[in-house]
Amino acid sequence: MVWARVVLAGGLLLLVAAFSLGTQPQSVVVDDQIYSCDAAIAPSWLEPGTPDQTLSPGSAATADQRRAATACGPVIHRSRVALLSAVGLGGLLALIGWTAIREQRAPAPRELVLSHD
Repeated sequence: MVWARVVLAGGLLLLVAAFSLGTQPQSVVVDDQIYSCDAAIAPSWLEPGTPDQTLSPGSAATADQRRAATACGPVIHRSRVALLSAVGLGGLLALIGWTAIREQRAPAPRELVLSHD
């Protein structure tokens, strides 16, 4: 079944592409000012202990850091929804393809014919 291999490969490719795009930093323009935002996949998700101050800069943050967090918040939320949707779809496609390949390889059950002597 060629379609199962194509679905499996497409799902894995979508997983890799979504992850690689999710690690890219983003930017947003608000009132003619460009704010540099973190990636949809926060560094703290990949390496424990890494500070993640994109959405909540903390009480000691400057006014510029608070404005950047306010501007970047909706962009990062939308990116995370798109990223998680793409990862979920890629995982589902890969699972469907893998299951179809496994079903194809499984031996067919034998039918038993009982005779009464």
